[in-house]
Amino acid sequence: MARIQVLPDAVINKIAAGEVVERPASVVKELLENALDAGGTRILVSVVNGGKDHISVLDNGQGMDEADARLAVRRHATSKIRDETELEGVTTLGFRGEALAAIAAVSRFELTTCVNEQAGGFRLTLVGGRETAAGRVGFPQGTRVTVEALFQNIPARRKFLRATSTEFQQIQQVLTHAALANPAVAFRLMHDQRLVQELPPAETLAERVRQIFGGELHQGLIPVQGREGLFAYEGLVSHPSHAKASKRWQYLFINGRPVRNAGIQHAVGQGYRTLLMKDRHPAFILKLHLEPTEVDVNVHPAKTEVRLRNPQLIHAVLSTGLHKHVLAATREGWEHPGDRGPVAQTPQGALPLAARETRDWGAVEEGAPAAGGSAIPESSLRAWGAQPALVPAPEDAGEGTLPGGGLRPEGLRDNPFSSPDFHFQPLVGGRHTDAALGEAPALVLAQFHNTYLLAQRGDTLLLVDQHAAHERILFEQYRTQFYEGRLATAPYLLPPMLELSPQNALLLEQYLPQWNKMGFGIEAFGRNTYLLRHVPSLVAGKDVQGLVLEVLDELALFGKSGRLEEVFNEILERTACHSAIRAGQVLAREEMAALLAQLAGMDINLYCPHGRPVWVEFPLRDLEKRFKRIV
Repeated sequence: MARIQVLPDAVINKIAAGEVVERPASVVKELLENALDAGGTRILVSVVNGGKDHISVLDNGQGMDEADARLAVRRHATSKIRDETELEGVTTLGFRGEALAAIAAVSRFELTTCVNEQAGGFRLTLVGGRETAAGRVGFPQGTRVTVEALFQNIPARRKFLRATSTEFQQIQQVLTHAALANPAVAFRLMHDQRLVQELPPAETLAERVRQIFGGELHQGLIPVQGREGLFAYEGLVSHPSHAKASKRWQYLFINGRPVRNAGIQHAVGQGYRTLLMKDRHPAFILKLHLEPTEVDVNVHPAKTEVRLRNPQLIHAVLSTGLHKHVLAATREGWEHPGDRGPVAQTPQGALPLAARETRDWGAVEEGAPAAGGSAIPESSLRAWGAQPALVPAPEDAGEGTLPGGGLRPEGLRDNPFSSPDFHFQPLVGGRHTDAALGEAPALVLAQFHNTYLLAQRGDTLLLVDQHAAHERILFEQYRTQFYEGRLATAPYLLPPMLELSPQNALLLEQYLPQWNKMGFGIEAFGRNTYLLRHVPSLVAGKDVQGLVLEVLDELALFGKSGRLEEVFNEILERTACHSAIRAGQVLAREEMAALLAQLAGMDINLYCPHGRPVWVEFPLRDLEKRFKRIV
């Protein structure tokens, strides 16, 4: 018997399905591409159990007759190309002729289509790739593909599918890409017989962005466009003051196809050179237009990777053009996309009003004066001895207490955040032994540049960064109360409203218990809308809505379980940073003394939560050497 054999068609189809169909979202992507290629202007996507049990995509495109319908479910059967020469200039989203055959091979598959309503439609049913029924039916012009029991004949693949919420989020993302690429097409998304998203036709990309994301992303976008030879681009990019904490809000399309390309993402980043803070990322929806012969889409079955014939030219044109657009918006003011009124000009060098309103949350360069002058925050430093905006520690806390009042994290026994889904363990902080600030009382001398505190401790001159010091104090206090589950909260008289995108609404619902434990009282108020009933007192009066959106970005990237613990620790760092006094704020002498006293009582006081030095020291001997008093 020969050792090498030709595999049966059934096995070949299952192997091919592994490349094309990775999860339910892959099925939705392939069916959406077929619907758009067929000229559909209204598309309905309906799924059950995150697409694991049922997927249906209905369009009003041109449809197929019986002969084409039978051919469509065969491997390498397509209407998109005719010969190999057309591979060099593909203009459609699909062209391989693999998707329907691969999907049908691993599911219960039904194709219903009609090209002429008077003649009627045709229905074809397959199970595991084998035809089980076929016949004429009444059906309007268009096509509906139904996929049930995905991976029913490949139990190992089905076992690796994620939770229903995760799979549905992936489907939402696929629909978002299709909707952004095709604003003139109407989309509806149903999940478990419930309408989740409805997008009517939009006249502009900006209108479609508002439909999908609301003001969450729409606010602060700058329209851009440019052309160089065979290359043109258009779209929306974020103003530097509206940069995001992650790369989640970046959408790239080439000739209408959603793609990933590191070179183009780098070009966008270069367009923001010198204009973004560290660890901030631009949001963008960019559409690149190239001659089909200038881009090779036949790289991977998923068709999300492409090769460009002249990537250097595209990089140069895009980075230069975007830099000009963003720089002009920064200097001259900017308008929300879709606004048709006159643009309110901003004085050169100043930020727009919307940017100034969110400045408290760290959208400024470290060391810059806070907006609104040098006024002391509402939680005045004079009240530090009572730990402002925090619940006082119990009087019988015992040996595990911090000098400032709260329990040490390592002294906690019952951790209220432990659960099967989320693993939280308090961070353990040991006393710094190199040169602890608390060795001797420090005498406050002055404030330099409204940023650094000068103090004398014995024969040593101390220089303390007031923002970093207050950030470390607040972080330790907030972290201790976080793990004790005893956060003080501040109720809203008029609860602010959160209007979220469907993706973020799903994330918020998934993690509501964790939000509640952190002191955020969030309740549903209609589809994708929530009310903030109360918040931790530590962040009362701040831009809490902005904080919630940034946290959702973090959760979308890191997910849950042990990794989520790190994310929430980062949230505590951010909260402390945003609540701390800023560089440029004038402090009274008693406020400076209170700051140093609190800092001296911390286990860790040499570095802020981000790792920057809190204080540096200059021994008298070193100063005398500098002044040549001694040699």
